Amino acid sequence: MSDHGRFTFEPLLNLVNGRPVGMEVRRAQARDQVQVVARQSVWGTRQLAEFDSGIAIASVLAGTGYDATVPLHVDVLADTVVTARRRVTQVRSSLQKREPSGFTPPILLEINPALSAAPPDALAEGVAELRADGFGIGFDAVSRGFGLDLVAELEPDLVKIDPGLVARLPHTPRARTVVQALVEVCHAVGVRVCATGISTPDQLAAVRDHGVPWAQGPLLAEPRRRPSTSGILLPVELMPQAHAARQPSQHAPVTVGQQQPQQVRHTLADLAQAAVALPETATAEKVRQALADHPQAGSVVLLDANGRPSGFLDRNRFMLAISGPFGRALYANRPAMALAEQPRTIPTTVDARGALQFCLSGDRSRSYDDLVLLDGNRVCIGIVRVTDLVQEAAGSPSAA
Repeated sequence: MSDHGRFTFEPLLNLVNGRPVGMEVRRAQARDQVQVVARQSVWGTRQLAEFDSGIAIASVLAGTGYDATVPLHVDVLADTVVTARRRVTQVRSSLQKREPSGFTPPILLEINPALSAAPPDALAEGVAELRADGFGIGFDAVSRGFGLDLVAELEPDLVKIDPGLVARLPHTPRARTVVQALVEVCHAVGVRVCATGISTPDQLAAVRDHGVPWAQGPLLAEPRRRPSTSGILLPVELMPQAHAARQPSQHAPVTVGQQQPQQVRHTLADLAQAAVALPETATAEKVRQALADHPQAGSVVLLDANGRPSGFLDRNRFMLAISGPFGRALYANRPAMALAEQPRTIPTTVDARGALQFCLSGDRSRSYDDLVLLDGNRVCIGIVRVTDLVQEAAGSPSAA
């Protein structure tokens, strides 16, 4: 039994800048794992799907203090998407009912391989319905349960490489061939890839060699009791080194006739990190506390009721304003919007060099302000630091 309780929260980290980009809620006890229940019962597909969806709802209600812009990853079976997707939609609505006045995080459903059967056509129909309801879609353990043709056809938001394949990656040519094929297909159709279960530096080096931008595992960050991303950062010794920026790992010798993994230029989405976000009605004292809770953050983004950015607070300028004579007394209980500036927003489709040009084209006094990333609905999905843009454009990885 887990020391953390019924559910734990495991961070997903950006391997480029070391920042958290997601939080997966995991089932820590065997009684909640559908694979275990299926072996110990005579339930049919429908009963297992209803059980799976019920545990998914319980898992999101187990956490409090979610970060508004950090996607919450929730596991469901492909069987559940096919046969019980209407109940799956209650994953978000249950959280919204519990917190009617607060923000709920974006939710990405990690679809795991089917236990019995999930015909591709039926799975595609279920995925389309869940997307229409506002869920992100990911494929977990893709090498064990989803063909590359299905990845290319459905274009999930995220594809995960299972821990077993990651463990073989540093030393097994066939594993490297599988991962290389998967990464090439995902890059071709614009799907992000995440490696899971990373437990050794060799595995991390091999994952980086294949251009995988996101990862999770005990080497990077241990599961935790609460979903807050405060204080989460990739350890300095695991950050990419400048001399290894574009070189293959020595831990993964290449056999004769095997192609080297392609060197991938990172997109804005790859460079993104979670924004510290608060409602636009938040007081200055709330902003001060949020910055204290997230010492690595350089800014706070104020969001409207739809998650769209309406104000931006740079850490240095904000702290100067409230640290002046009578500043705390004047602003502590007043809306922080009074001190906010217009956010500098940019879509994820812009490349790093284009984003740098955007930084230099406006007010020079704000050239180093974080850029706020928007999705197709102009909803905030994170921020990008200008220092990361400079390092990417220069061809060297982030070191902070």
